[in-house]
Amino acid sequence: MLFKSAEAIEKAAKLTAIVFDKTGTLTRGQPSVTDVVLGRPELVLSGVEPQLLSLTPEDILQWAAGTEANSEHPLGEAIILAARERGLQVPAADSFNSLPGRGVEARIAGRTDFLGNRKLMAEQGVGLGDLASRAETLEQNGKTVMFLALASAERRPVVAGLIGVADTLKEHSAEAVRRLQQLGIEVAMLTGDNRRTAEAIAAQVGIDRVLAEVLPQDKAEQVRSLQAQGRKVAMVGDGVNDAPALAQANVGIAIGSGTDVAKKTGEVILVKEDLRDVVVAIEIAKATMRKVKENLFWAFVYNAISIPLGAGILYPLLRVVVSPEWAAFLMAISSLTVTLNTLSMRGYVPSPKREERHSDQGSGLRQLAETPVATR
Repeated sequence: MLFKSAEAIEKAAKLTAIVFDKTGTLTRGQPSVTDVVLGRPELVLSGVEPQLLSLTPEDILQWAAGTEANSEHPLGEAIILAARERGLQVPAADSFNSLPGRGVEARIAGRTDFLGNRKLMAEQGVGLGDLASRAETLEQNGKTVMFLALASAERRPVVAGLIGVADTLKEHSAEAVRRLQQLGIEVAMLTGDNRRTAEAIAAQVGIDRVLAEVLPQDKAEQVRSLQAQGRKVAMVGDGVNDAPALAQANVGIAIGSGTDVAKKTGEVILVKEDLRDVVVAIEIAKATMRKVKENLFWAFVYNAISIPLGAGILYPLLRVVVSPEWAAFLMAISSLTVTLNTLSMRGYVPSPKREERHSDQGSGLRQLAETPVATR
């Protein structure tokens, strides 16, 4: 990991709360399509062009892929990949408009398609019909749901179906959260997903505080709100949308595989994607500040004793003075003490690494014990 400044180390040692972005930070950021659900055409598509009444799930996926064709969001990429894997031709969009925190809008073959969350559907006056209950079930399973609404000719958009997308957690996310909580640090998750999906993901990693349905431009405000409560807050993120929150936090921690904007904004960079390195960073910061305080303490005590000696405090009683040679020697001893105390940090091993070593040693001993021994 990279601390960009000594100030970052000092602030990291004082953290009381950490906020994790969800997509790409707690999760792998490589979602995949799990469900394509067609609405009931006779209910939701009445009044729309007749050819749209014979929709299939493949049509939903194909049009959703066309709507997302110009998007760089991981969810959009997952939909496009799923369409291509099924051999579907992704239609070209005549125009594209990203709607941050809600979804996307695209013009395809003279028809306007909307793909996004409930907020986008509500903005467009789209009723969800029987898809609402199906979406709730998917969200309770930790899946992100996007609704596809179609606007043919001059008619208002109507919902045609939904797509469920799931993103898997990173390998050590739950362990990292548990270790941070053991350090007495409050852990929260920040996401633009709806609350049901967010709470399902948070439950898997053991996070109690969920900040859900947060628009990208409001992430920094959520961090500021925690700071207003007296917390020293770190933000962990990897995307362009996380940059304002990384800048607002007391310590911004960027994932090394994330965007250049996030890495430039963060004060601490995690080279790998292992979230246990957040724990390592905090433990190293705390250990460093302990060494700083120890050095200050011993330097103060040493000088508190040596300065009176050098000033001749013992001379009236014992006729003893500190010669220049002894003064130089004592000064060297002081510097040597501080240097050796600092160098002892070279042997410091953070708790995740210590347990990892013990685990490796244990597995090695088990393997040795299970190895057959040839006997005569």
